[in-house]
Amino acid sequence: MPLAHQARYVGALSGCATGPSAQATLVQAADRFSFAPSDGALVVSGSVAPDGSFAGSLSTAPPGRDRQNHTSSEAFTLTVTGHIEGETASGTYVTPRCRTVFRLPRVSQTLLP
Repeated sequence: MPLAHQARYVGALSGCATGPSAQATLVQAADRFSFAPSDGALVVSGSVAPDGSFAGSLSTAPPGRDRQNHTSSEAFTLTVTGHIEGETASGTYVTPRCRTVFRLPRVSQTLLP
């Protein structure tokens, strides 16, 4: 999808990171979204309803299988729910270790600094 058809929201994600806060990014493209907590490698994707509400989850099994193909730890689920209204995306991010509320302001789309 062209950059002009996306909305990007970026801001602090407190409570789920080591240190005071980490940055999170939510990108909306039509009726889909992607949420990158701590702007890391795990990305939660989901759908956006016509009223702006969004919900998605990511279930993952971490690496670490032994030679008999047994997992060394259980899979875990990350979830994000919320609402996009005007220039703000607000929601709740939940992991097995934390639960935090966020408000991310919309940022302008540009390829140049």
